[in-house]
Amino acid sequence: MKKALILFPALLVSLIFSSPASAGTGEMEQVDPDITSGKAAREFKQAREKWLGWGVSNYRMRVHRSCYCVTPFEVDVTVRKGKPVKVSDRPWYGPFTVPGMFRIIGQAIKRKVAILDVSYDGRLGFPKRAWIDYIAMAADDETGYRITRFKTLKP
Repeated sequence: MKKALILFPALLVSLIFSSPASAGTGEMEQVDPDITSGKAAREFKQAREKWLGWGVSNYRMRVHRSCYCVTPFEVDVTVRKGKPVKVSDRPWYGPFTVPGMFRIIGQAIKRKVAILDVSYDGRLGFPKRAWIDYIAMAADDETGYRITRFKTLKP
């Protein structure tokens, strides 16, 4: 009986702290197929080159953010010479500029996220929408961004 009292807590602790059977066996986490195939990186590069080719540094846009996070969920941003000069609501935890959006998407590709769904503007190349699910089976880690009301401004 005494032996069982000692073994049971040890067994319980080992079960609590043990990892799933698949851990350490080389089983990969889920990665978006467009990332593994290289399609996401190619589209990202083409869109970013298109954006840089236009040389847009003065613009206004509305950025929407969807996540399990604190407000605000949308802001209007005015960018002059590539720097945000006016933000309609603070504090803002999303991207302030188009290069900021590209940075978020580039990091998602580099991190090999579970789901990455991006659409780019056909003419200027900026990311119109990005949905990122960092870990497939985790709750509340998803983040989405949309750019609307984009308008280039005169210098």
